[in-house]
Amino acid sequence: MAEDMKAGDIFTNENLRAIRPGFGLPPKYYDVIIGKQISRDVKLGEPLSWDLLT
Repeated sequence: MAEDMKAGDIFTNENLRAIRPGFGLPPKYYDVIIGKQISRDVKLGEPLSWDLLT
């Protein structure tokens, strides 16, 4: 995550970023994730996983 997020927030270009080395979801899913809601609170830098999407 590029910033702290609260449960229910929407993924946008501003709060989601692809970095290397990658420990979360591959960047090929970036466009799929934009517009989805996050399922729980997360802190800056936490890797994205499928269980974070609602």
